[in-house]
Amino acid sequence: MKIIDRSAGRLSLVAICLAAVIGATLQVPAANAAVPSSTAPEAAGAPFIANQLRTQAVLDRAELLRRELTVTEALAQLSPTTPEFTRSALLAEAASLGRRIDGIDVGHLEPETADWGITVGIFPVDELRKPLRNDWGEPRSGGRRHQGNDTLAQIGVPLRAIEDGTVQRLTTSSLGGRTVYLLGESGARYYYAHLDEVEPLIVGDTIFAGEQVGTVGDSGNARGAPHLHLQWSPTGDSNWQNPYPLLVALYDRSEPVPVFAYGPPNARD
Repeated sequence: MKIIDRSAGRLSLVAICLAAVIGATLQVPAANAAVPSSTAPEAAGAPFIANQLRTQAVLDRAELLRRELTVTEALAQLSPTTPEFTRSALLAEAASLGRRIDGIDVGHLEPETADWGITVGIFPVDELRKPLRNDWGEPRSGGRRHQGNDTLAQIGVPLRAIEDGTVQRLTTSSLGGRTVYLLGESGARYYYAHLDEVEPLIVGDTIFAGEQVGTVGDSGNARGAPHLHLQWSPTGDSNWQNPYPLLVALYDRSEPVPVFAYGPPNARD
C-alpha cells in the first residue's frame, strides 16, 4: 500500500486546496477493515510477513494522518481573500478526517510496544525472505561488532517508519550505503541502512508510523545480500541497543527462529 506522497504538503496553495476539496469526495480506507491474518508459523521458504491486522490498521491511520496534515497546512496558509467556500471545504475535510482517524482501532497495538514508549508501531519491512533472527553483537570485518539487526528481504521491498516522528538525517556512505535516520516520538533514534531507494524526504519532515521511507537494497557494503540493517537507540543518541526484542514485538507472531538456525545474517538464499 503506497502512502500518500509527502510532497503534496509542499505544493502551491491552490493545488493543496483543490486536492483537499476533491479528497473530501474520495473513498477513504474504512476503519477496522477485515484483513486476513494467521498466527500459525510460516512454512520454511515462504515469505515471512508480520501480523497483517496490525499492519493494515497502522497503514490506514498513516494515510489519513498525512491527508489531515496536508489540509491543516493548507488552512494555515489561507489569506483573508480566500473564498469562504474554499475555507469551509477544508474545514469540513479536516473534521471528516479527524472522525475517521478516531474510528481506526489502534488501541490494541500499544500493549505490545508499551515497554518502549511506542503507542502505535509497525514492523519496518513489508516482507522478509528469511525469518527474523538475533544477530546483535556478532563479529564483523575490522574487528567490529554488529550494532543492529539485519532483516533479510528482496530488493525493492518497502521499508516503513516504525513509529511517528521526524526525519533527522539522510546520508550516503561506503559502509551503510543509502541511509535514513528517524527520531521517534518515544525519543528513540532509528538508523536504516543499505537502502536501494529513499523516498523524497527532507530533514525535519513529519513522518507517521507505516509511511514508506525507502526500499530494501544492498547499497554500501551489502552488495549481493539485500537487507535492512536497523539500529535503535532508545535515548535518541548513538547509544545503540539491541533492537531484536522490539522487532519481535512489532512482528507480533511468535518467536520466529532460534538465533543459530539460518547461518550468518547476510547469507543469501
